[in-house]
Amino acid sequence: MSTLEVPAPPEPPEMKVRASDRYSLPLVRAVVKRPRLTEAILGRSRWGNIFAEGIERDPYPAFRPIMADGPVVWSSWYQQFFVTGYDEARMALSSDAMEVTTQREVVLACRPHSAMSDLSKALFRRFLLFVDPPDHTRLRSLVSRTFTPKRMEQLEGDVERLAHGLLDAVDGESTVDLFAAFNAPLPIHTISVLLGIPEEDWPLTVEVSNALVDYLDPFPDFDPGHVDRLLREGAELLDRLAEDRRRGPQDDLLSDLVHAEADGGRLSRFEVVAMAMFLMFAGHETTSGSLGLAMVHMARHPEQRRLVMDDPDLWPNAVEELLRFDPPLHVDPRAAIEDVEIGGVTIGAGKRVAVLLGAANRDPRRFDAPDELRLDRADPRPISFGHGVHHCVGAALARMQMRVGLRVFLERFGEYEVDEDAIVWKNHAALRGPIELPVSPSSN
Repeated sequence: MSTLEVPAPPEPPEMKVRASDRYSLPLVRAVVKRPRLTEAILGRSRWGNIFAEGIERDPYPAFRPIMADGPVVWSSWYQQFFVTGYDEARMALSSDAMEVTTQREVVLACRPHSAMSDLSKALFRRFLLFVDPPDHTRLRSLVSRTFTPKRMEQLEGDVERLAHGLLDAVDGESTVDLFAAFNAPLPIHTISVLLGIPEEDWPLTVEVSNALVDYLDPFPDFDPGHVDRLLREGAELLDRLAEDRRRGPQDDLLSDLVHAEADGGRLSRFEVVAMAMFLMFAGHETTSGSLGLAMVHMARHPEQRRLVMDDPDLWPNAVEELLRFDPPLHVDPRAAIEDVEIGGVTIGAGKRVAVLLGAANRDPRRFDAPDELRLDRADPRPISFGHGVHHCVGAALARMQMRVGLRVFLERFGEYEVDEDAIVWKNHAALRGPIELPVSPSSN
């Protein structure tokens, strides 16, 4: 099989990185890696230090002073607009005046991302999350045809079997790290089944997905060589499997991606690999976070946990409320390509925008008692999967995994307990969730 051809990088004006961006992001990275310096500088701002140590355990107190200043506010300290209102977040995320490629190129222009291989950078540039229309429209139309209700229904039985199998492996243990035993493997195994990746290759898909978590963090400190190696191995695996599907299609998502057509067009060979890798990451990382957050909050609110244990028909609504109450993705960045008014505030062309999904999900203008978890809440409808053209293409898959995975977990663990003091939280600029979650099953 021939070597996978890497697309050439974009040329100006697509690479819209200002000279100031090449210095500001490294400066912010240098500051946030030094907690005392961060506190000394940002602690003096009106909102305080939003990178403060321990904020990963509970970011919501940091949102309140921002929300108090209005649903759309400019910060001279952070040199960007913050959007915290529910309606305003929907407007910003669906506005044609907002784009994502500038943020992508700012990150790629700075170390350690700038030291990555051409292959790794090209994959980053073709991930659906970082592509704007009209190219995004073409890519999404092709992949959307593969996420059909029929395929989700067929996959539900696989998810239930995977969930029971993972919990069988820890049956009888007094305390279990549910992240390692269940929350991390369930979604990556599910997306591997969906794509048609052989079980013997699942360990590699886990490593690749974990490497992408580092790669997609704007404030990381990772080894470019290590991440490059894993992304190359992942790309080679997916390209080899895609070539097999070209010769002989199977009943899996990778075959659908290879043979999908829209308006007479298909995904290129490289786009198939990039799309499959993106789905592998997106179908893994946020769902593992959602599962962990749900387990923590249902332990803190046993009366809510009992609602779904007593009435399983409540699960679809409960999943929506759990995603509203504490989503696994808290920040969705944008940049304005022209002046645009959002919530009565003019956002000037070239300004960066941080849409705070966690804050928008607790907008009191949209939700009654937003800081309360109510699994039977009427119309919870969160913005956790985004909105507009970049609304998560795998939202239905994530919801199904949460609904099935959490139901099986409660059937097996009952009135479980979480050791709150032993939880280790993900330290990431945008993603949230426990990465060590000690849980003790009910003794009854």
